[in-house]
Amino acid sequence: MKQKKWVSIILAIMLLPCMPITIYANSSWHWLTKTNPFDVLPYAVILTLLIEYVTIKRANSITRSLRLFIVICLANVASFLLPYAILLMPSDVGYTFEMSIRNLPKYIVGSGYLFLTLIAEVPVVYISLKKFITNKKRFLMTIIIVNAVTTIMVAIIERVICKGSW
Repeated sequence: MKQKKWVSIILAIMLLPCMPITIYANSSWHWLTKTNPFDVLPYAVILTLLIEYVTIKRANSITRSLRLFIVICLANVASFLLPYAILLMPSDVGYTFEMSIRNLPKYIVGSGYLFLTLIAEVPVVYISLKKFITNKKRFLMTIIIVNAVTTIMVAIIERVICKGSW
């Protein structure tokens, strides 16, 4: 029991440098680059669709190509639009949707986005195509892994292309 306590304390101390402690009060965020995460969205969607389609098709030997493509497109529309649905809600400071996109320090893709993607895409793709699949476990794992990989890839691209500062 004491050993678990010490391991937890050491792990917490090691992770401390990863946690930002800087506080920016009464300042404004601005993007340093001409592009912001919303501008990257169309390219991210195309790249994600291509990678997911090819990976799921090849890993599971799916013969219904058009059906797979349509299902993946619909599932991705849902997962890409979910984060923006929050921005559509009226804000306390009176930001419009466009003002929120252009001025808030928000990278769209992060750990919460991965969670939303898995909730939105996995059931849609799995339920829509499971009757055409022989190995359902591999199919499910392929969907989860390819979505995790593409989400991480888009998050990295977003942070490399779009830079901002307080």
